[in-house]
Amino acid sequence: MVSEVNIGDSTVPVACNGFTPIVFSREFSVERPDGSKRPKDINEDVTMILEVSSAIHLAPIVPLLEIFYSCAKTANPKLKPYEEWIRDFPPDAYDLERSGGWSADVMDIVRENFFPHAKEDVAAETAEATDAADADGAAK
Repeated sequence: MVSEVNIGDSTVPVACNGFTPIVFSREFSVERPDGSKRPKDINEDVTMILEVSSAIHLAPIVPLLEIFYSCAKTANPKLKPYEEWIRDFPPDAYDLERSGGWSADVMDIVRENFFPHAKEDVAAETAEATDAADADGAAK
């Protein structure tokens, strides 16, 4: 489980738990057609990450940053405001194609916390296929 994310020479503690969606909704909003705002749901960013990643094989930076910030603020409630926080990133931090960067860690956070059974499902399918093969062999 990811508990910290490295950005350049800095290490940012992160936590993703039941408070993270609340932190997210308090920090981010969506403008309605009438000009009013509503709290943004963290699942909107998760959906955007999945849709864009599957279409172009690169995660969108804004949803990743918003989830990253929410996890960092969950770990440290006194974290500076989002706009200030992202200004402190080194310029090369915005290169999402760089291997081993913060975006890979945030994608791991998304997978672990929003799709926790994904690895178990794959393992279950493998086990079922093995059982079916054994049953065919026993029937002969």
